[in-house]
Amino acid sequence: MQRSLLLLLCLLLAVVPCLECGRAKTIDYDALDKAWEAGDAEEELRTEGDEHYKQLQDKNEQEAKALGPQMIFVTMKEKGGRRREPLPDVASRWKEMLWNGGVDVNIYEVADAKLLVGLQKGIFVEDVMRFIDDQHDVQEYEWNGKTYPAGRKSKKHGHHKRHKKGTNKRQRKITANGPDKDSKHNKHPHAKRQHPRLQTQITDTTKSKDMRAPSDEL
Repeated sequence: MQRSLLLLLCLLLAVVPCLECGRAKTIDYDALDKAWEAGDAEEELRTEGDEHYKQLQDKNEQEAKALGPQMIFVTMKEKGGRRREPLPDVASRWKEMLWNGGVDVNIYEVADAKLLVGLQKGIFVEDVMRFIDDQHDVQEYEWNGKTYPAGRKSKKHGHHKRHKKGTNKRQRKITANGPDKDSKHNKHPHAKRQHPRLQTQITDTTKSKDMRAPSDEL
């Protein structure tokens, strides 16, 4: 009995130092990282992933600013002595048309012949500009510090049509003059011309056959 107790005490005395050694070997990695990073600049500590994430974040912020609320100033044409449609009516009509197209805008009269088109979602600014460009009573519009004359697309199409008409006229002239030039030489395109020597040979052979015919009968 006493021996068993002594053995148990010996085992405990042998195990306790081993446990303490195991605890002492545990490494605090957080403290080690902080020790390594001590004295280094922030730029040196950034990884490629951190740089890429920062670039994406900056890009998203720029796009958010660009696609934020936008304003377009529209200058209407002067009608002279003719009566022009009231600007409040034009504003309500445009607002309804754009709303039906899926774009929400607010339009205000800011001058005698000028409207302000405001939209909260800048992603639709190109659609609104195309809509304004198609309106016949618009003289010009301004967005982002740049002025654009209205009706740019229709002018391009008109120039293209005039150019096309000119080419058609030239084609008709060519086709009209073409048959007159070719008719002298191409009256019988499939007819074959015979050489004069060949014609004389053919006549000589026919004459010889006619002269030989009586002798054969005799």
